[in-house]
Amino acid sequence: MNTNIIEIISLLIQKMLNNEDLIMEEEEVVQELLDLGYDIKDIDQAFELIYNTTDIIEAENIPLSDLEEATFYNRVFTIGEKLYLPVKLQGLIRRLLAMNLLTPKENETLIMKIIQNSYYGSTATSDLWDILEEVVADQKKLELISAEIPEFKNIIPGDFKYIN
Repeated sequence: MNTNIIEIISLLIQKMLNNEDLIMEEEEVVQELLDLGYDIKDIDQAFELIYNTTDIIEAENIPLSDLEEATFYNRVFTIGEKLYLPVKLQGLIRRLLAMNLLTPKENETLIMKIIQNSYYGSTATSDLWDILEEVVADQKKLELISAEIPEFKNIIPGDFKYIN
């Protein structure tokens, strides 16, 4: 194990012992570690080691069938999800939620699949689009998503790629 990771873990544990609200101040702690000169990859690995025993996806406890009947859907990322989802993907998913472009069940499936794929390093915008194509069966809805979210405008759905 990298000595930087051990140092970061030590600092995080000291902060946890002195301050029980470390989780609430996660962004500040990460920035502080970056200012101290630690690499973001080492910081991510240290957080992963500390929070490894926590549930990564607490939303798994909610049956997806219950989401189909939901009249109101407001989704907040759990601490574990924030650790595995890059900020850029969190923003894209939040925009999808805010724009009501997906059903609650589609949103939960999307979040679950992107986190599963993040274990394999699939955390690019194009990876999110690929998962969207798996989750959303309606091609018109995919076209609407592509039109409404600027990051997806350059990604043309596979069925509509033509060679000129």
